[in-house]
Amino acid sequence: MLTRTRQNGISFWGLLVVAAVSIFFLLMFFKLLPSYIEHAKVKTALEGIAHQPDAATMEKSQIKTAFERRFNIDDVHDIDLNKDLFVEKKPGIMTIRITYERRVPLAYNVTALIDFNDSVQVNTR
Repeated sequence: MLTRTRQNGISFWGLLVVAAVSIFFLLMFFKLLPSYIEHAKVKTALEGIAHQPDAATMEKSQIKTAFERRFNIDDVHDIDLNKDLFVEKKPGIMTIRITYERRVPLAYNVTALIDFNDSVQVNTR
């Protein structure tokens, strides 16, 4: 003989909690997405400049100009290359580093702080 068990689904309050948590994370995703898209553009520009044939002989001002051109094309405006771009030359290797932070207001007085730190090494020999 088959016995029927009572099936229980999610209650209204459980559904409300699941919906609220899902909406919260969805809003966080859409608020933070532009910062990560911009970071991808910065990283692509950094790698592109490092792979240029004359990258090993470029000075900081030339590297900054190359970044400005790429940022103008990619619509990246919030990075101050005067304080965020670092070029370190050692014998045989040059390191190009971009370090910046992004503050994204989430709600009321809650803000997300995202630190980005990317570097690439160029062989100067």
